[in-house]
Amino acid sequence: MNIPNALSLLRILLVAPFLIAVIYRHFPLALVLFVAAGLSDALDGYLARRLAQKSVLGTFLDPLGDRLLTTVAFIALGAQGLLPPWLAVIVVAKDLYVALGAGILHFTGNLPVAEPSFLGKLTTLLQLVTLGLVLLAAFAAVNGLLLAVLFAATGLVTTITCLHYILRGIQQFSAKTGRD
Repeated sequence: MNIPNALSLLRILLVAPFLIAVIYRHFPLALVLFVAAGLSDALDGYLARRLAQKSVLGTFLDPLGDRLLTTVAFIALGAQGLLPPWLAVIVVAKDLYVALGAGILHFTGNLPVAEPSFLGKLTTLLQLVTLGLVLLAAFAAVNGLLLAVLFAATGLVTTITCLHYILRGIQQFSAKTGRD
C-alpha cells in the first residue's frame, strides 16, 4: 500500500472516533479529528500526484473517505441540532443519488469516468467549511448570520451539483446506448 492510499485509509478510520466525539459532545476533539481527516485528504492527493502514486485503489478510497466523513458528520450534527436537518438530508440524498447513478451506469456496462467536476469540488469545499464552522460554533462564538448564509449556499450548490451529476450520467448513458 502506498502512502496516499494509507492516508485515505486513515481518513476512513478517523470517522468512528469523530462520530464518538460528536455523540458525546466533545466538539473540540471532533473538530481536531475533522481537521486531521481534511488534512489527510489534501495530503493524499498532493502525494499521489507528486510521487506519481495514483492507483486504482486510491480512486475508490479517496472519494469513499470524503463521502463517509461528510455523510456521518452531516447526519450526526443534524441529529444534535447543530445544523438544519434539511441540509443533512440534501447532502446525504445527493451522495445517494450519485452513487445510485454510478451503480446503474456500471451495471449496464456504461462504466463512468470518476472525474469530479468543478461543481463537485466546490460542493465538497463548501460542505467541509460548513462542517468545520459548525463544529467550531459548538464550543466557540461564530456569527449566526455567517452560518445561515453558509447553510443556504451549501444546500443550493449541493442541489445544483446533484442535478449536474444526474444530467451528466443520463448523457453518458444515452451516448453509450443510443437511447434516452
